[in-house]
Amino acid sequence: MTQLPENNTDFKAICNTGPLISAFQSNSLALLVQIFAEIRLSNVCLSELVRHGWEAEVQAATPPLAIISLTTREEQRAYTIAEQIAQHPANNDPVIENHLGEAQAITLALRPEYQTDVLLLDELAARAVARQLGIKLSGFPGVLLLAVQIGLITADDLKRRLEQCRQQGTHYGVPFIQRVYEMARQNTRQGWNRNQFMNQKRR
Repeated sequence: MTQLPENNTDFKAICNTGPLISAFQSNSLALLVQIFAEIRLSNVCLSELVRHGWEAEVQAATPPLAIISLTTREEQRAYTIAEQIAQHPANNDPVIENHLGEAQAITLALRPEYQTDVLLLDELAARAVARQLGIKLSGFPGVLLLAVQIGLITADDLKRRLEQCRQQGTHYGVPFIQRVYEMARQNTRQGWNRNQFMNQKRR
């Protein structure tokens, strides 16, 4: 029987809005729950999910998603991080408030008690800022790649799920999906590969 790369009770994630939307689009939340003992998100991320029409899916999540409130100081720090994301060359949206979801997720990942968590984040500018802060990072494609590597899904299933997301408007390019698919096919029998899990980003 395939084992998770770490004790599942210790393998937890902080998730931004984008990866959760991809999980809902591709009916993959149950897969994330198999991998992560807990999935944490901020109140802003929750509001964004509701605004995008995913309230029923959030409420139906089993076990429930862990909604974490930020302190006043953390909210101030998140605003500063949102400014950095808005000003990053990889970003095309200069409105600071539109990046508070990513910024709050990054801020939560900086809590000492959460620093063993993996931050799930797909947006390129936000990922760059998170890397500068030394945060452990992956994204929805990286989680699917891990699921293939530990035997929960096949490489073909990974490709199908990413295509479902793309068809519903998530910006996973066709070349990127093919690249992740080929990586999954090549590494299915090679076991846990931390670098691939932590480094997938969308193109």
